[in-house]
Amino acid sequence: MLKKTALVIMMLILLLGIPSYGMASLKPIEIYINDVKIDSDVPPMIINDRTLAPVRVISENLGAEVFWDNDQRLVQIMTQSKTIILRIDDRKALVNGQEIFLDVPAKIVNDRTMVPLRFLGETLGAEVSWDNDLRRVIIDRSGAIIVDFSYEMIEGKPSVVIKGDSPMEYTITEIKEDNRLAIDVTGHLATLKNGIYIYDSFLNKAVAGEIFSDPPITRVVLDLQSMVSYHTYQSSDKTSVILTFDNILEDVKIESQRHDFLVKLKTTNPATMNYFFLSNPDRLVLDISDAMLSELDPPEVPKNDFVKDIRLGQFAENTVRAVFDLKGDINYQVFQDDNVFSVIFSEVNTVEDVQVISADDADIIEIAASGEIGYELKTDKNNKKLKIVIPGVAIGTNLLDQDVISVKDNIIDNIQLVKVKDSKNYNLEISVNLNSFTSYETLSSPPAALIRLAIHSSPLKNKLIVVDPGHGGSEPGAIIDNVQEKDLNLDIGLKLKKLLEANGARVFMIRDDDTFVSHFVRAGMANEIDADLFISIHNNSAGSGASGTETLYFPDPEKKLFAQAIQNAMTKYVGLNDRGIVERTGIVVTRETKMPSALVEVGFMSNKSDLALLMTDEFRQKVAEGIFQGIVNYLSGRID
Repeated sequence: MLKKTALVIMMLILLLGIPSYGMASLKPIEIYINDVKIDSDVPPMIINDRTLAPVRVISENLGAEVFWDNDQRLVQIMTQSKTIILRIDDRKALVNGQEIFLDVPAKIVNDRTMVPLRFLGETLGAEVSWDNDLRRVIIDRSGAIIVDFSYEMIEGKPSVVIKGDSPMEYTITEIKEDNRLAIDVTGHLATLKNGIYIYDSFLNKAVAGEIFSDPPITRVVLDLQSMVSYHTYQSSDKTSVILTFDNILEDVKIESQRHDFLVKLKTTNPATMNYFFLSNPDRLVLDISDAMLSELDPPEVPKNDFVKDIRLGQFAENTVRAVFDLKGDINYQVFQDDNVFSVIFSEVNTVEDVQVISADDADIIEIAASGEIGYELKTDKNNKKLKIVIPGVAIGTNLLDQDVISVKDNIIDNIQLVKVKDSKNYNLEISVNLNSFTSYETLSSPPAALIRLAIHSSPLKNKLIVVDPGHGGSEPGAIIDNVQEKDLNLDIGLKLKKLLEANGARVFMIRDDDTFVSHFVRAGMANEIDADLFISIHNNSAGSGASGTETLYFPDPEKKLFAQAIQNAMTKYVGLNDRGIVERTGIVVTRETKMPSALVEVGFMSNKSDLALLMTDEFRQKVAEGIFQGIVNYLSGRID
């Protein structure tokens, strides 16, 4: 007993004799980010001369999100341009799929995930230094980080968006002789891509590169189409630079015939119009909203019996006005076909006959008129109806007593003829009431003396559908028990292709073998071929308890409807848990595609039950049939 007491006393004496500078060496390590001290409930620690710090504290202060997978004991740190994966006690890290070996692996300390601080900070675009005297880690990330640049619709207008994680300044330089524009933005370029390729009426391509590092300057060079109009501005928080293309009136064409006079006004993008009549003197006024007047020469009006002169002007900031000075009391028709606005001046024409010619897989509707007439085709999926609107015409004597033309075949139920008076004139509306909404194509273009329309029995007929099996090549996606997601996705995609082609669709496969294709190239392919629909096929991975099917979409009304149709059909055919549709803004293939698009996550490979099903050919066939039915339902207007 005496020996134990003496031992305790000696230990106390030794502890009390430790000099003060020895205690000072145990001062906790501090972290400063951009001169601001960062507090943490678990202080950083040094292992093998490397500083480890709590992952969530550092990542979130550098603008990244953190996700923990308890089953696989790994942490994911994500920004819009980078994904970092660290597994506990594993010196191998993944940065955007590339392997990097660490001096010290991630550790669990006091229920906190500790990661190598210098590796994490520098990977997230910061400079990391160590002050040994102050025992302080100094992290400096000067300037903004450009996390994305994209081409998207903003308030109905095509726009290039350069997005940063903090406020940015910018300047613009025009190179008019080359139709180029350079936008210099203060910030580091940290995106996975350096170019977007569009080739529409406004933009050919945009290429980005960092041209200075101190201060950081990123230059985005836009290769424009000729004579485009644009304006630039910043988001309210100044974290985005936005260049929006203005819709311009780019062309006016005049065709003068003996019995009619046709004027076509073309804008670079679809717009809305309004027209009205003024008297004393007689004038027809056409206003095109959301449009700008380009440097067009005044149109020369040839000799005719209908129009004296045509005057163009910028009536309001976003409205182009065309004024037609008339020669007398004449008939006129105004109609729109996408981005072309046509005005026909003529004597009064009549619709003389409506015929339906049945073929093997289609009905051909022929509408005969006494002369060339303008018309507009409108669709109503919900009411299973196509409507042909013909302004300013009379009904011929052959049709006066036929308000309803009964067809009663497997495509068309009946055709109705209705005279409708609007604020400007009388319109003839020819409504084609279908048994179910389906695909169609116009076989004539306005104006025409014979309007021809083909209505197919299959809603897939001649539709161009892009099938995108996710991942591929060096990007395997999720890997569980040696099963690679890319292989499952491809097999489902090929099965879907067979179903679609067997029912009349044209199919473009983003990949039909084990090939890597970048996300932006996938979207660019679909845009370039002007596809009708885009469907991307993936499988999920998370904790072992997660299960089921979900469909992701970019926030756009039509894309949301398409996603809902896919999700509803998949749930019925596949039978997994219904996780619903999920809005996601950061998915390139659904954001950058111009047509309705969706990304279906079939099941969770990390769930043993889901994976066992996915590994069977029978189940993958059911998946393909579910996606197929969702596409058919969307095209037919059946979302529920």
